[in-house]
Amino acid sequence: MKKNTKLAYYIALIAILFTFNIQAKSLTIALGNFEPLFSEKNKPALFKDLIDGVYSYIPNRNINYHYMFSNARLVRELNAKSIDGAANIFSKNEIHGCLTQPIFAYSDVAISLKSKYYTINSVSDLKEKSVVSYQRAILLLGSEYKQAVLRSKHYKEVAQPLEQAKLLSNGMVDVSIGDKYIFLHSLKNYAKNGLTPNDFEIHDIFPPVASSIGFNEQKLCDEFDQALLKYKNSGKYQLVYQKYLNKLGFSQ
Repeated sequence: MKKNTKLAYYIALIAILFTFNIQAKSLTIALGNFEPLFSEKNKPALFKDLIDGVYSYIPNRNINYHYMFSNARLVRELNAKSIDGAANIFSKNEIHGCLTQPIFAYSDVAISLKSKYYTINSVSDLKEKSVVSYQRAILLLGSEYKQAVLRSKHYKEVAQPLEQAKLLSNGMVDVSIGDKYIFLHSLKNYAKNGLTPNDFEIHDIFPPVASSIGFNEQKLCDEFDQALLKYKNSGKYQLVYQKYLNKLGFSQ
């Protein structure tokens, strides 16, 4: 074999091995579709920032994100193994693979106008108030919630978070139920009446809920969980949540 031919052969072999190594370390993770927790490509997203933070402790992974999947599509694509991971998954029963430790903390709260001076310390305090919430909340938030809103002055579930922000801001309902970050994001996009996030009272009356990433391979869950623990212990995890509250104009 001539010298130049041998050199070309070794260069090609190295290129093939390098390409294989890169591919072996790449992962495809699909993300949800509700802002500001998830968002379109190149737009800020709280939960994506958390994933990026965890993978900063696994530097040999190259993450390729797929954006704006519905919850149903996340499960379907993960089970079809067309992606390596899906965020966010609530139940192991939904998927064929494994679940990481919970990473995505949801903040379902009751929200009212401060000017109304409502006392809402528990779910039962929703009785005799007019309430708007997200779709299927009456099925998801437990029996105490169901009983309370069935006894409310008026109860409505809507498809779009922006509609909740409009109804509460305009005084058409007393209380809005939903994720704190999603409400504040919707309020930011609805600035017609001059209200700011600090014109609203946040009532923490629901237990915390968290979801996970689902992966098709147990080793991917294991490495993620180890890195997640390091990330939380660093203090950076909670700072992401505070950063988004600040972005949304809310101060506690």
